[in-house]
Amino acid sequence: MTKLKLVDVNYTYSEGTPFRKDALRNINIEIEDNCITGLIGHTGCGKSTLVQLLNGLLFPTSGEVMFDGNNIKEKGYDLKTLRHKVGLVFQYPEYQLFEDTVYDDIAFGPKNMGLPKDEIDRRIKEAALFVGLEERYFEVSPFDLSGGQKRRVAIAGIMAMDPDVLILDEPAAGLDPIGREEILGGIYSYQRKRKNAVVIVSHSMEDMARYSDKLIVMNDGEVFMQGNCREVFSETDKLLSVGLDVPQITKFMRALKSKGIDVRTDIFTVDEAKAEILSKMGGCGNA
Repeated sequence: MTKLKLVDVNYTYSEGTPFRKDALRNINIEIEDNCITGLIGHTGCGKSTLVQLLNGLLFPTSGEVMFDGNNIKEKGYDLKTLRHKVGLVFQYPEYQLFEDTVYDDIAFGPKNMGLPKDEIDRRIKEAALFVGLEERYFEVSPFDLSGGQKRRVAIAGIMAMDPDVLILDEPAAGLDPIGREEILGGIYSYQRKRKNAVVIVSHSMEDMARYSDKLIVMNDGEVFMQGNCREVFSETDKLLSVGLDVPQITKFMRALKSKGIDVRTDIFTVDEAKAEILSKMGGCGNA
């Protein structure tokens, strides 16, 4: 089921001035329920502008943003409710923390939704579990935490609102490999349990190959490609032609193919590559 749909969307900054800039052109995409959608592309390609359209922080210059079949720009549309249902975590969200304790920061959104205390408490504990934040930090000031811990608090605060659509702009930016895996793995577990729609903005092809069900590839303000991971990453030459990349394991399989080894090249995870290579060896080798 489609939760969010953009139809013929264009967005222009500073329209009518000498500084006019077309940020998005002719965007037609669908964000599906029970699906992790990866949004990838170079810096400046329009990704961050696009995600701000999804919960009404920005409105399109032309075209329609539809949530549950309703145009969010219609007069009288309840944008407050929309922003409860479409939660957006900005890049480096740790800079947006402001409460005295971790618990209160995570609770801020659910409290504003008017939820009872016991439900707020349940949501806080569940969200903290998803992001790997121990309850012993609940009474600590968020400003006394490490950068990675602060980010977990910020993400948990949006998760605790239980949005129909969770949007995260580069949630693993600047983290070490262990931190990246913990944050993205937690988001993956959260989506698989909640079965809602999740959108992850990222530069990392490896991360998107591992955690996404569907990809939308942006280039110069337009949708360049979209489809499932196999469909997108099998178009290696097309991606490379606009300066984008593919997972390293895909490159490795292509290199094997170029050496005359008859392997599939539409592979984008290490586990798939291992299975393919073992199959060509007649199943020999250690598991």
